Amino acid sequence: MLENIKKIEGINNTDFDEIIKQYIESAKQDLVMTGIAKSKIDNPDELINTAIITYVKSQIDVSNSAMYKDSYNLQKDHLRHFAEYLEKDA
Repeated sequence: MLENIKKIEGINNTDFDEIIKQYIESAKQDLVMTGIAKSKIDNPDELINTAIITYVKSQIDVSNSAMYKDSYNLQKDHLRHFAEYLEKDA
């Protein structure tokens, strides 16, 4: 995930790795708090990966932060509408 985000952002060094890792973990925690099954986050499919990438981009792309945040919120909402993505006791 880290390397994919760095590639998308054109980052060719390790200067921001720790910050990006923190954003990735924040995205995962946000998804869990929303009710997305931890098992889906631990073994992500492309929808989960895309949501995480979008969350991270909302944090690091200052010019388009609001757009990415809106997109992330829509993706998160869509995931919550599918039983296979929800925590069983949620």
